[in-house]
Amino acid sequence: MNERSLPRQASRKPSNLHTALAKRILACAAEKQWSAGFHLREAEIARAFEVSRTPVRAALGLLAEQGAVEARVNQGFFLARDGKDLEAAERSLPSARDEDIIHAILRDREAGRLPENLIETDLLQIYQIGRSALSKVLLRLAEDGLIKRRRGHGWSFVPSLASPEAREESYRFRMMIECLGLCEPSFRVNQPAFARSRAAHDAFIADLDHTPSAERFFEINAGFHAMLAACSGNRFVVQAMEAQNSLRRLTEYADYGGLDREALLRSCREHLAILDALEQGDTNWAATLMRQHLTRAPR
Repeated sequence: MNERSLPRQASRKPSNLHTALAKRILACAAEKQWSAGFHLREAEIARAFEVSRTPVRAALGLLAEQGAVEARVNQGFFLARDGKDLEAAERSLPSARDEDIIHAILRDREAGRLPENLIETDLLQIYQIGRSALSKVLLRLAEDGLIKRRRGHGWSFVPSLASPEAREESYRFRMMIECLGLCEPSFRVNQPAFARSRAAHDAFIADLDHTPSAERFFEINAGFHAMLAACSGNRFVVQAMEAQNSLRRLTEYADYGGLDREALLRSCREHLAILDALEQGDTNWAATLMRQHLTRAPR
């Protein structure tokens, strides 16, 4: 073959989301029995898993490092082996063993036990972990957009809905823009997007008997609300929803990590009921369901 492989970038620790996506891609390849050389198109995978193309690209890059896929210049990613032969590659992917520390940090921040600015020596003592393990955790938090490096040294949390008052105000604001957004004259159902959202929710529900991923649920949940904002046809509703999703990221990663199976299942079913109402053309009922959904959401 004359195609040149893309140069590998310097390896860095993958986030839990990227690892989970990589495993889902391998599982899909095995289930569908894709052959070596199959073109793994970022856009199609992103639609199927209801995520943006950025984490899909990172997941494919991780699989390229493992030798499971081949990255070709100006062409994209292709399976390096038959899907049925990728079990070993899936086992070699990093585990999510650091997730407990990640969620402990997020919960402590939300409870006010950690300050905005983080000092690594303090974290080493608080969580009783080694320096290399802490570095890995901090890099994952940074890759997920939850913390950022400070000038000089240390880290800081990104802006979030840190107080109960701020969370309540956020949900009340969302009731205004999201419920009314569904009733906009310009609202149009996007059937392909609705189908992708349904598939993502159904897949998550099917996996609930295993350990649910807070990152995966956040992406599905945020994607659902962003999709409906886009369907409103109102650019200001879209902008407001994007801002709310950004503010919610840290808070809800922490919250979702503590949710039980029934709470996650209820939230998914409420989303699906809203989609049902919209596809039946009953925007008023959909808006009522959305208000109920946001009222019941954990604060």
